[in-house]
Amino acid sequence: MGTLAVIIMIILFFLLLAFVFSTALLTPLIGKKNLLFVVALGFVVGIIGGAFFISPVFNDIPGMVRSFQQSTSDSPEIIEANISTDVDVNKVIADIKSLEGVQGVETVGITLKTSPIPSNWVRDLESRASTSNPNITALKVEANDTIQVSTTPGADPPSTIQNLKDWIMLVSGIDVTYSIVKVQVTVDPSQVDIVAEKMPQLQAVVIDVKGPLEDDVAWIQEVLPSQSNLILFCGFLGVLVGLAGVFIDTILQSWQGFRNKVKKE
Repeated sequence: MGTLAVIIMIILFFLLLAFVFSTALLTPLIGKKNLLFVVALGFVVGIIGGAFFISPVFNDIPGMVRSFQQSTSDSPEIIEANISTDVDVNKVIADIKSLEGVQGVETVGITLKTSPIPSNWVRDLESRASTSNPNITALKVEANDTIQVSTTPGADPPSTIQNLKDWIMLVSGIDVTYSIVKVQVTVDPSQVDIVAEKMPQLQAVVIDVKGPLEDDVAWIQEVLPSQSNLILFCGFLGVLVGLAGVFIDTILQSWQGFRNKVKKE
């Protein structure tokens, strides 16, 4: 939603409140007995205005904050992605590095899917894996057919995976059936959305996006009221505007009396 659209939405909502206020000003002509009508009118009009004008604006606030932060922030964002080893991993990484706004690509781990792992082999695999390859910093058997591997920065994924597959088969007879390389892509915040959209075309599956920009958007979404509470608030605001119109004379007289009292003091 553009800035002009937001301004128009807010103006239309205030026009609805002005309608409630002007209707309430007629109470000296239609009688105070219709106070309930003014209250009901203010609530209904406030609900309608909140649902159709204010709620869409609030829903768009995280997007507006995101756009503003992207144009002003210089703190990079991190895109986490998976690359299947069924494709040329090094080529995919090189293609990602060539995208505008990408500051770097780092391999952070490997996921291996295997044939069933006997329970008596879990401890041996976890304790001996780092000695089998200098690029492996840790290995964790997460399930009887899933292994998570942490690697050193800059490790060559294909050779590390092949070396690990050969070692696992050699020492335990367990077959690696499928593998995924996990990478972190450091991106300029102004280009993060574009890079995330292009990565699937390069055979990289985006898993998550992290960074100051995402943290700010998440905080905004957390502090914003829920849609139902916002609409109810607009309804009660309409009631207050209606009551203000009904008792405007009393309010003005009280205000004038207060000002006179302050001047005398």
